[in-house]
Amino acid sequence: MRVRPSLGTGLLILVGYLVVVFSMWIVTGLDYDEIGDTVDGVREGITFPVGLGAIYLVVVTSVLGWWKPAIHEPRRAGHGWMWAIPGLLLLGAVGNLASTEWGRIDQLGTYVLWLALGCAFVGFSEELATRGLLIVGARGTVHERLVWFISSLCFGLLHVPNVFFGQGGRDTVQQVVFAFLVGTTYYVTRRIGGTLITTMALHGLWDFSTFVQAHSVDGMADKTPAVGGTLMYPAIILGLLAVWRILHSEGDVVEPGGDQAAALAGA
Repeated sequence: MRVRPSLGTGLLILVGYLVVVFSMWIVTGLDYDEIGDTVDGVREGITFPVGLGAIYLVVVTSVLGWWKPAIHEPRRAGHGWMWAIPGLLLLGAVGNLASTEWGRIDQLGTYVLWLALGCAFVGFSEELATRGLLIVGARGTVHERLVWFISSLCFGLLHVPNVFFGQGGRDTVQQVVFAFLVGTTYYVTRRIGGTLITTMALHGLWDFSTFVQAHSVDGMADKTPAVGGTLMYPAIILGLLAVWRILHSEGDVVEPGGDQAAALAGA
């Protein structure tokens, strides 16, 4: 690790990521409520800006030398029942895809291609920024209880700027709260799986399934319900129970400011 981890550094990286993504939204004049309506909306609102953000994060992570602690946990935590949390989210994503009205999507192949690529970038970038680099930075300064809280809170606050691009205030508040809660399930998934790659894949698949399902039923008088929204609630409840259990039984992954590289080497 070329740069000593600190919470301040993790937060600065996250702010830099937001500047990259939202600068492109400003340039294109994006309307958040129309982001998934068309191929152009997906390409200009998700794929290109988040893809550029991914490049920024790759460069920053490489310069800092934080790849190993950002991607890997020194030790797995938790109990077998906690795998129900990512399991429920995975089932929810599959349910969303099964309830998608594929025949109602214009330019289906092109739309799905750009959305899949964009959501892959979202899963990679948002997880690397909040549950990768921010966790590494936070572990350089604070205890693990705050590491979880700060990373989940920042994941929620990541969505606040949407209100400046056309999303309603109430919808934004709800999105921030749900993102914090879902972020907790992703934190648990990282801890029990031992790797950020699992959360990246799950996050990208979940976003793809919700975007494509919502787009396919937009404007229908009798909309097909999304299965994922139903399964999200038990996943969140189990996630809160799991994070409480992990933080109380496992303690710190490393002491604040401890050598995370050495902890990984000894894993």
